[in-house]
Amino acid sequence: MASDVIFDEVVDVFNKIRRTSNVKSKQATFQKNFESWKEKCSDPSDMFVIIRFFVSDYERFRKFDMGPTKLASFMAKTFHDVRADYVSTISKDASTAARQLAEKISEEYRTENDESTVVTVSELNEILDFLAAGPMDDGNKRDKMSKLVKRCSEDELEWIFNVILKNVESALGAPSNRILDWISPSACAIWDQTHDLKAVLKGKLVENKGTNELGETNDDDDEHLFKIWTPMLLQKQKRGDWYANIEKFGGQKFFLQTKFDGENVLLHKKGNEYRWFTRNNNDFSKEYGDSSMAIGKLSSRIHSFFNKECESAIFNCELMLWDKKTKKLCRHNDASTTSDAQVLSFRHVKPDDNQQLTVVLFDLLYLNGKPFFGAPLHQRLEMLKIAPLKKEREDTIFVAKHEEGSKKEDIQQFFEIAMANNEEGIVVKRTDSVYVKGQRSASNGWFKLKPSASKDCDLDLALVAVHPGAGRNGKTLYRFAAFDEKTQDYKLCLSCSYGLSDTVREAIRFEYGQLLEEAPEELTFYGKRPKNIARGDGGYIDFERWQVIKITSNGVRNGKLVDPVMREWRLDKPVEQVNTWEEFSDYATALQECKLGDNVDSDEEDSEDKKPDTLKVERITRKAIHQSAPVRLKRAKLESSLTGIEVAVLQGTSETIRRKCEEILKHFDATVVKGITPSTKLCIATAPKSTHPKTAQAIASNSCTVLKPAWLERCNKDDLIQAWLPSDVFHAIEGGFEIQE
Repeated sequence: MASDVIFDEVVDVFNKIRRTSNVKSKQATFQKNFESWKEKCSDPSDMFVIIRFFVSDYERFRKFDMGPTKLASFMAKTFHDVRADYVSTISKDASTAARQLAEKISEEYRTENDESTVVTVSELNEILDFLAAGPMDDGNKRDKMSKLVKRCSEDELEWIFNVILKNVESALGAPSNRILDWISPSACAIWDQTHDLKAVLKGKLVENKGTNELGETNDDDDEHLFKIWTPMLLQKQKRGDWYANIEKFGGQKFFLQTKFDGENVLLHKKGNEYRWFTRNNNDFSKEYGDSSMAIGKLSSRIHSFFNKECESAIFNCELMLWDKKTKKLCRHNDASTTSDAQVLSFRHVKPDDNQQLTVVLFDLLYLNGKPFFGAPLHQRLEMLKIAPLKKEREDTIFVAKHEEGSKKEDIQQFFEIAMANNEEGIVVKRTDSVYVKGQRSASNGWFKLKPSASKDCDLDLALVAVHPGAGRNGKTLYRFAAFDEKTQDYKLCLSCSYGLSDTVREAIRFEYGQLLEEAPEELTFYGKRPKNIARGDGGYIDFERWQVIKITSNGVRNGKLVDPVMREWRLDKPVEQVNTWEEFSDYATALQECKLGDNVDSDEEDSEDKKPDTLKVERITRKAIHQSAPVRLKRAKLESSLTGIEVAVLQGTSETIRRKCEEILKHFDATVVKGITPSTKLCIATAPKSTHPKTAQAIASNSCTVLKPAWLERCNKDDLIQAWLPSDVFHAIEGGFEIQE
């Protein structure tokens, strides 16, 4: 029986296929073992318990809805560990994350005694089915997972995690439809017709499915038409090497389309009846019209545009608003694109409004009883052009235009045009891609690119206030400010709660320290001091402890940034160099001029993990101080020319640099204080400029020499106090303390 096959045997096949780069060799390995397992079965459909591991993308009954971060959080909770310890070290790439989690958990929670236990595919399927049923945040499920870990090897755990992440095909380097081809030449056709893996294994096409005695189509038995199901979704390309997945899975040729900013829906048509299902499985047929007789509804307006031969059909489309006065499409919830500066709900548009609904068709999935899910995209688009509509009109219903591309430059050029036209983004689709319901995977060959993929849309803003628990889903809300060159102060401009790992957020919290009720003098809001923040609701950050955070967004809507995300903590940038208020206000123009770069995003190159070049020791910068190895807190004091000398270390824009300067001075046996006193002989100003309030005050006092941290870093590197250079000095006084060489 196939159910008695040990999962370790399946894992062995997984590993062999993954190690093989040649497609034919992958196929040979699969088919050899598939036939071997098949011989143990009395019925071919018994192989279902094994084959469902290989095609996780086609799994209809087991839906975990988990990415690497959610899975890491679940495992941390299962073993009562700190979530941050898991999440901070787990890659966003599913294959890498599966391996990392398997290694971590095997090392910490399995013993040699656990190695002898085996798991059959039948047992594992039962466990995974149990885990997939309902919410994962359940004590029984965590207990079940804990016991499963004890029974599995590291390799088995890795592939179990790949199954949960629906990443098996990507890890194997073979898409689901290709694996079906390995089963039999007709497997893909059977799957497209039945969406049933057991039917695929039996190898027989179902004839006359859904017909009555007269041979007419019986739509009640149709599993597609007038049924709610989740559409295929686009894979968002993130910052960094945005072209990597497109190059890998996009094929030799791809289609380029504008990404319309509306509401994605599945339009079902059957005679005079219509159904409108959203991507979130909501039925809004009553709102948009469930028949052509629904006067004043969208269905009645579009009905006359269809050919008489188009009896039944399913379209993937986008609902958009058409402005009757400007004769243009309007972006969703964006008053700036409408003639009357009004924002209308799609489901409450009235006949006398200045905008009306229109339908943009971009895929044909079903026509007159025949599903086209398994047909390549280029064939579906050809059918969409010639079959369903007898006429098109942009204010009612029309087919979206597309261009064909084959190289990176085609995408870059198309993206630039879309941004110049104030579009939401662009879509890239492999020309031979099939339609897989409910899937969002790079291997499907469907991608979307938005402004956030371009580093031209970065904003560096000052973090000035914090409100714990005030953001969405109970997240901490951070408030940011830009520098106003006219008034020479900082203006509140943005609130954001998304982005940055928990570890980075905790480090930032340590840097800004105690929050204040009153706003710093440097901060304004519409020309006035911001209101006080009550205790318990968060507070303002002291000006000297402001941090610089990189923000990205996908556009501007009604004067606000769309989906702002905190991308990076800019330790290398002082607060004086944040974006200006004018640059922030003109962000919409920056979006229209943004481009997709040719190289990997420099964010990765500037990460804190990058070690400085040991050959470049002549110039010590603030960034180099951050990147260099931390001072060993317990190293012995060294008698030096600073022994017994009182040195003040002033607050600047970086708590990291200040602490490091203090530790270096303590190592050289100096007496460290936080402010200048009558006994202070030397002062280290950790701010990057002499105009910083603390630094300027120290210079104005003219009581001691004021130096930059670069001098201390040079001494620390050589483990020797040496004379400072002219470039190390903010301010020197005659007769003051000096280092004698």
